[in-house]
Order: sequence, then structure tokens, then C-alpha cells
Amino acid sequence: MKMKRILKNFDVLLKYALIAILLLSFLTYIFVFIINWEAYYFGVKLNGTPAGLYLFLKAIGAGSLAFLLIKYRRYTLAVAALAVLYFGYTFVDSAVTIQTLTDNLYSPYLLKLFIISLVFLIIHTLVAILCKGDDNPTMIESTIDSIFAKIGTKKRMVTIY
Repeated sequence: MKMKRILKNFDVLLKYALIAILLLSFLTYIFVFIINWEAYYFGVKLNGTPAGLYLFLKAIGAGSLAFLLIKYRRYTLAVAALAVLYFGYTFVDSAVTIQTLTDNLYSPYLLKLFIISLVFLIIHTLVAILCKGDDNPTMIESTIDSIFAKIGTKKRMVTIY
């Protein structure tokens, strides 16, 4: 029973870490989209409109995955699989570009993002299998839910004259 709680807590922590990473990726690609329309696609340099579209699509992909993880909890497993595909694609694309332009093999940063998303997928699958009937929220989930509830429901003072 204690192992299930630990797995559920780790699952929640990884979920919110993945959301933060996806939001950071979204902001990064939007920043590059706004500042400089230049990107690489499997070692081929893109400029102008093709680069802008590519950067915008990568940003929308990361933002959409973060939104889906926040809004639709029941589809977390499917969204986690899509996040693994997203970060896997980003890692392979950057690895080909890095190997084409430099002597390095890959980006350790993007490898870590891919591993985090893959670990979350594995842990969430284990939690879904082991804790099938257990819907009790963990301490972390209840704390995060209460924080979101306080942020989202500010009481307004209404003065009637």
C-alpha cells in the first residue's frame, strides 16, 4: 500500500514537471518565432516563412500537450505518449542537425527532456495498472488542487448602495 502511494506521488510530481517542461518549450519556440524566423529541420537551414511555420507548429505542439495534460486528466496516458513522441522527434531532429553542423552527437538537454517524458509514461502506466480502483488523491494532489482553487476563486467584495 505504501509503494502505491509513493508511485502516485512520484507520478504527480513527474506530471507537473512535464507540464512545466512543455510550457517552457512553448515559450522558447514562441520567443524564437517572435525574434528570429530561423530554424533547422534535420540539418537543413530554414529561413523566412518556412522557419516561422515550423517554429510556430513546434510551439503549438508543446502548448497543446501542456493544455491537454492540465485540462483533461482522464487522457493523461495518451497525452504522455504524445509527449514522448514530441520530445523524441525534437531529440532526433536536433541530433541530426548537431551531427551535420558540428562534431558532437546529440544534445544532452533534449535527451533529458525525452527521458523525463518517457519515465513519466512508464510510471503513469504502472500507477494506472496498480491503482485502478484507488481514486483517493495523494497529499501532493490535494495540495495542488487547493492552490489552484484559491487562485481561481477569488472572492469579490460587492458593495450595494
